[in-house]
Amino acid sequence: MTSDMTNSNVGVLHQIQQKLGDARFFRRHAAIVLGVALFMRLAVVAMFWSTWGWRHGAIPDDWNKLAINLINNGAFGFSPGQSTITRGPIFPLIEMPLYLVFGERYAGWCICLLLLDVFTCFLIIALYRKLWGNLPALLAGLFYAIYLPIIFYTAKISQVTSILPFVVLYMYLMSSWDKTYSSRWKPWVLGLVSGLMILNKTVYLPVPIACSALLIWSKRSELKRFSQLLPVALYLFTTIIVVVPWTVRNFIVTGGKLIPVQSLYWELNVQDVLYYDLNNQVGLDRPDSVTLAYFIQHERQMLIANGVNPDYPKSMSRAEWDYAREQAFRSVYLQWCKQDPGKILHVKVENLWNFWFRAENWRKTKLMILMQVPYLAFVIVCLTVLFRKRQLYQLKYGLTIILMLWAEHCPVFAWGRFSLDLVPILALIFGVGVSEWINQFQNNGVEKPA
Repeated sequence: MTSDMTNSNVGVLHQIQQKLGDARFFRRHAAIVLGVALFMRLAVVAMFWSTWGWRHGAIPDDWNKLAINLINNGAFGFSPGQSTITRGPIFPLIEMPLYLVFGERYAGWCICLLLLDVFTCFLIIALYRKLWGNLPALLAGLFYAIYLPIIFYTAKISQVTSILPFVVLYMYLMSSWDKTYSSRWKPWVLGLVSGLMILNKTVYLPVPIACSALLIWSKRSELKRFSQLLPVALYLFTTIIVVVPWTVRNFIVTGGKLIPVQSLYWELNVQDVLYYDLNNQVGLDRPDSVTLAYFIQHERQMLIANGVNPDYPKSMSRAEWDYAREQAFRSVYLQWCKQDPGKILHVKVENLWNFWFRAENWRKTKLMILMQVPYLAFVIVCLTVLFRKRQLYQLKYGLTIILMLWAEHCPVFAWGRFSLDLVPILALIFGVGVSEWINQFQNNGVEKPA
């Protein structure tokens, strides 16, 4: 009986895989996945309609102000005529047409960003299919379509939405280039995508170097001459060319300071320790507003102690003040490291966990845990399957990005939402892992003749 059921299941799976080879069948199921993605996003917006901060004009990290001031005043800053260096330009550029169409009616912004996120799901299915096959692509798309934290933060109008399409493009282009190293156009296009990723978030600065090194290592048996490294050089050169104009802009507005993209590094280090101190003082189970108020209060004290006005002074530009703030936070943090290195080490070790789950307080952290754990558990199981099948090499660039972003955030500041950049890669792991498991099940389930 058990053998008959196994053979029956194997037969069903085999039929499904055969049908997935048919283009019409694939397109129909891809449309279903995209329909699920759209439905989930609209449903979440409707279910939590009364709780969205943008209904009252509150946008996380004031990203809306950057787009509004760019259009109304021609300055990339939070206040008219005052340029800032604390943000990268990509998300505000995406917001600008939303402001032109909807003004400050943020429901329209929210819906458009959710549609952009559905487009990211489409990219996952369309591009992953080319390299990893139909079934992994559909499974990856489904994983992304129902990933609740992504839906929630996109609906809030937050920066994560703008980086996700680039992560998909980067994964596809880098993995594709690994297969067709002789391609003439991929180094240029990949450099463009890498540059835009860096302009979106500074954390991606080391990614092109690390992935280039991995590419060279994987091709070491083929690269016999130094001239064969030229495509890698072109890729890195293109990446630099895309980023440099913004770096020059920062150099000008700060009066000669070298800021590749944005300047929040030392402030984030300080906030990482402040969060730890606040937990020890009042616990993690606290009202929503306490964490931000604590940060603001203690940062003001630090700035005053280091001779920096905590309120923007008219005697310098906003960019120069941003830089002065960073230097004050740098001084405070380095002093803390000298005074109590054990405490700092403890804070940073905790970030190994915080990167996936931490939020403002215990209520939000619990929600993040509940939303993240089921998906991450499936990913871990799929990684185990791929490891046992010796198939991890298929995902080497994605795994490199995961490890790099995790490793970069842990010594600085780790927040659960920062890990959401990796969801397109986690989706690929899920898709390839489940596909490999199905193949293994079919192979084990086929009855051998007596």
